[in-house]
Amino acid sequence: MAEDYGVADNALFLSAAKNYQTQKKLIDRMSDCIENDETIVSKEYVKGRETLTAHPLVQQLPKHIDSANKSLSTMLDIITKLGQRKSVGDKLGEFLSGE
Repeated sequence: MAEDYGVADNALFLSAAKNYQTQKKLIDRMSDCIENDETIVSKEYVKGRETLTAHPLVQQLPKHIDSANKSLSTMLDIITKLGQRKSVGDKLGEFLSGE
C-alpha cells in the first residue's frame, strides 16, 4: 500500500515501520512464552506462603499490542495524508511506454 501511494521511502513511514517490526517481534516472543509457560505462576510474598497469580506477560501483552496498533495507525495516516495513490491510467501508461 505504501508503494501504491508513493511513501515507501518516506523517512516517517520507514521509522514507523521499523518501530512496528520491533513491537511485532516482541509480541511474538511474549505470545510464545505465554503459550509455552504456565499462565498461572506462584510467588512467595510471605515466607512459606505461595500465592497464585497470572503470568506477568499476560498483563503486559495487551499494552504492547495496543502500542503496535498505534504504530499501524500512524503508518496508515502517513500513507493516506502524505501519499497520493497512483491511478490506473498511470499504471497503464507506464506499461505501454515500457517503464
